[in-house]
Amino acid sequence: MKLKTTLIALFSCTLLFSQSFLEVQLPTPDKLSPLFIGPLVKSTIHYGATPSNYNGKVIVFNHGYIDLNQGQFLFDNSFYQQTYDEGYQAVFVATTRGEGIWVNGKLLAESIDIITTKYRVPKVYLVGHSNGGKASEAAMFQYGKNDKVEKAFALGTPFWGTYLANISQMPWFNWAWKLTGLNEGARTSTTYYCRDVVRPILDNHPNNEPEKFVVLGASGFYKGSTIAAPAFLVTGGILLPVQGANDGVAPYRSTLRPGAEYVFSKNDSRAIFDHLDVGLGQFSWSYVKSYIENRSQRSNVASKNNNNRYKEESTYYILHSENEYDQILLDKNSNYAVVEIIHENPSAQFRAYGQSNKKMELQKIFNTEKHKTVIPITNNKIRLESDSRFAAFVKQNNGVKMSLEHIQKKNNPLLKVDILTKDNTREVSSTIKVRGVIARTSKINGFKLNVNPQIIAFEYKNGSYYFDTSSLKEGVYSLFLNAESKDHFKRSLISGFVVGDINTGLSQIDGQNLINEPEKSIQITPNAVKNRAEISISGYQLMNELSVLVFDVTGKQIKNFSIRTNNKSQFDISNQLQLLSKGIYLLKVNDFQTIKFIKK
Repeated sequence: MKLKTTLIALFSCTLLFSQSFLEVQLPTPDKLSPLFIGPLVKSTIHYGATPSNYNGKVIVFNHGYIDLNQGQFLFDNSFYQQTYDEGYQAVFVATTRGEGIWVNGKLLAESIDIITTKYRVPKVYLVGHSNGGKASEAAMFQYGKNDKVEKAFALGTPFWGTYLANISQMPWFNWAWKLTGLNEGARTSTTYYCRDVVRPILDNHPNNEPEKFVVLGASGFYKGSTIAAPAFLVTGGILLPVQGANDGVAPYRSTLRPGAEYVFSKNDSRAIFDHLDVGLGQFSWSYVKSYIENRSQRSNVASKNNNNRYKEESTYYILHSENEYDQILLDKNSNYAVVEIIHENPSAQFRAYGQSNKKMELQKIFNTEKHKTVIPITNNKIRLESDSRFAAFVKQNNGVKMSLEHIQKKNNPLLKVDILTKDNTREVSSTIKVRGVIARTSKINGFKLNVNPQIIAFEYKNGSYYFDTSSLKEGVYSLFLNAESKDHFKRSLISGFVVGDINTGLSQIDGQNLINEPEKSIQITPNAVKNRAEISISGYQLMNELSVLVFDVTGKQIKNFSIRTNNKSQFDISNQLQLLSKGIYLLKVNDFQTIKFIKK
């Protein structure tokens, strides 16, 4: 649908107030200005005009992360016009930007009560785009509104999470997440949070009625007609293939809510469109309408069992542009690598340097889209430089694969890593080291925490590598996992896990977003170290001598030294850091905190 051209004054929309929502009365679709800007901060219920041929059915729309609902009735979206023309009462509920499934679900539940009372109807139809579909299931089951919902339509909803959310929890890759145009609130949409918290809670909830859900999962991330930010496709195109067909944000298999009705099969020719398109009326309304008008309608798409999702695999490792110590290393017996690069500058330029820091000629560079570059590599120990920040995914042809498995123990998963060869036999070597950098990013209820990272080492036992999480505090942890065998291979994986009782943790939804950590701190000044560096320690009992370890961002130890305290709490460590290459590092003092700093 073309942009509407009729202009009206913004003040022609009536504003009302409820406990948690502003309530806005929209004009008829033909009189709605394309320049309309509703409330951008406050949660809002936008009431569509009641059509003259009103059929008594109310459809409630809820957005994903992108907007506060204007995207569902403005611009190229035809939902409002089509529902109005065909006699449906449309209501657009704006919850929050990025507060996650539980907060948005609770708000949506409150709005359902308001809407059913206003229109004097016993039930409504829910249409949720992306995370709006997850808010729908939380509102229905966790907050008890399933009896007030006739059907819930989920358009491109990542019920099992997305790796794009995983990368958002890595502070040194956060810029790549922002390229997608999404905001930072992705904590409850990571693959591990959805797998370990959301699905166990909601799929086993006594109120769960999976048959009320109708799922529209798309597969065409490369064929968007509305995408404004090409990086949406780029980031998804590189990170999501491990999850199969996807729409650029939501992998198809992630959209499969257990027990729901699936409209499209994987790679269905009717659904070759992207994550934004699936949320537009001209692509989805005809399917939504058919299920509303024919309550017994069923597709022929077979139900999928999506429960066995505790194993992840990697055939690549990751380099970061800010780290001069990062090199492209060819695996043993490998003479070729493909480097797929996401870069902040849409048309970034790249230079290569060899072992003697001599500039090298790169082989042919393939710029397939903006923000993406693919470089084939046949030389070893190459360092890349660019005029843009970038993250490089180095994929090789020797078949070494790293797998991460979560072995569920009560409240504390056991992390198991295997290094496998082409024929899936274990790669065993005394030189293999498996380590990770973890950070407690949120409470189980999704409330954000700002806690320093930790370095963890995996213990070798019977051909596999293990880390027991039982010593960790309750919460949700991001994990940057790395395995390395010198001059043999390197592999990386971005993931995470949950520690603690999910039912108890989730019951704290209404608590304050606070963390009661001891008043202890370690700071390095300045945080971006060039010639001078000083650490300040407060709240810890200091011994006569302190041990200081410096790691790269993969958790590999780079340097260690000791400092004498002499009853001081501030220490000059300039000389110790002077010779470090430019990059991001982690510094740990004794068994105290681990902090991040940048060497310029």
